[in-house]
Amino acid sequence: GIRVEADFAPHMLYVTNKDKPGFIGRFGATLAGAGINIATFHLGRAEAGGDAICLVSVDEKVPEAVLEMVRTLPLVVQATSLAF
Repeated sequence: GIRVEADFAPHMLYVTNKDKPGFIGRFGATLAGAGINIATFHLGRAEAGGDAICLVSVDEKVPEAVLEMVRTLPLVVQATSLAF
């Protein structure tokens, strides 16, 4: 498995992706373009260039349309919204 430590927050995203250059920049730019602020970002990977997981807390609920944009980003395997 992939180890990632993150505190729970009211609004989070759980994303699995390929560990390649460009993912973090595209992901952040997509959220920023939608006016969504990243509060914390935690990333873990199995091995260099392999599978990775990120747990991201955001300041507000991510609308489904924005979540769909994240899902279509290169290197994204899946993206899910979490609420606690």
